[in-house]
Amino acid sequence: MTLLNRSLTNPNDKSTPMSEISIHDRVERFLDRKFRTSRSFATKETYKGGLNKFKDFAYQDYNQDLDKFLDNMLNNVLDPIEALDNFYTYLTKIPNPFSKRIGYSNATIRQYVITAKEFLNDIGCKIYSEDIRRKFKLPRQITMHTEGLTKEIIAQILRLANYKLATVILIACSSGMRIGEIAQLKLSDVDFATNPTTIAIRAETTKTREARLTHISKEATQALKDYLAKSKTAKNNDYIFLFNHETKLDLLNEEEKTRRRVRATIHNFENQLNHVIADIPELNKRAENMRFQVHFHAFRYFFKTQVTDAHESDFAEALMGHKSIKLLYYRQNAKKRLKTYLDVEHALTIAETEHIERNYSELQLDNQQLREQLNSLGAKFRDLEKRFEVLNPQS
Repeated sequence: MTLLNRSLTNPNDKSTPMSEISIHDRVERFLDRKFRTSRSFATKETYKGGLNKFKDFAYQDYNQDLDKFLDNMLNNVLDPIEALDNFYTYLTKIPNPFSKRIGYSNATIRQYVITAKEFLNDIGCKIYSEDIRRKFKLPRQITMHTEGLTKEIIAQILRLANYKLATVILIACSSGMRIGEIAQLKLSDVDFATNPTTIAIRAETTKTREARLTHISKEATQALKDYLAKSKTAKNNDYIFLFNHETKLDLLNEEEKTRRRVRATIHNFENQLNHVIADIPELNKRAENMRFQVHFHAFRYFFKTQVTDAHESDFAEALMGHKSIKLLYYRQNAKKRLKTYLDVEHALTIAETEHIERNYSELQLDNQQLREQLNSLGAKFRDLEKRFEVLNPQS
């Protein structure tokens, strides 16, 4: 779906008209600024989707192409606030392509209406948030409760997955990495010489555009080594998982080629996971928001929960790349970080779960019994000291 490409002059320039700038160019400039701020292709695509939906709305509700629709608002023929209000209503009534329901989710409606408002501001329609609130209120985002994944569920998925998908899942569960970060891993990012294996996540691949270090378990390390041994693609500084097709990409720059390859790789992994889930009846169901309960971000939830329960939240969030004030001064040296990860590795290991958990539980029980015995001996020793003082007051 493409936006129309007719010209629109600046209505605020009453003396000398500006050079005509097409709607297409204005949209591209708007999207480029969003990307410049976020450095996220996903963010740019989200804004582009909102503008395309705004274009569909203009045609279906006003029977106008986008440039005529915008021109009427700039020349006060149409009220921009009224148009946004109608756009909100439009989004609640049209079929949702992501589910069988009518209307988009509250979060999507908010994003699309805000996208349209920011674009209208960008081309010269001055719209303030207070003006919108006087007319209507944007829907509140609804947080759905979802159950966390268990090791048994993940083990069941791994048994049905091919070795490439299984490797990606094990990396996700034991590192806390996003699927986009895993898709862009290079062989040079992986340090097998450390124990545990260290992953250097490059800044350009992260959501926050900040580099960080994380680790993967021995289980995930072995799976990755096995995958590399079978794969003929990842050598030297090559990408490990990224698709390497060049079809219809010859005229694109390297950044755009990589972006499309990343999207294709993520989409492929998501399809593979959904295909596996479809073969497990108890998992082949959707939450209230129509999203499958098992998805790649759920593996990230699993990592956060397991590490937090086994150690602490700050360590988990530091490896995941979360940004917060409390993490501003949270720093570990490499030796301490490696040791801490080894302490929680049992919680992130999927295979032979019962054996590992049983041994760990037995060690905890033995440790507790030893502490109780030590406390008992300490109490007896203090009692003997008191008796000695009573019997020998002059000593």
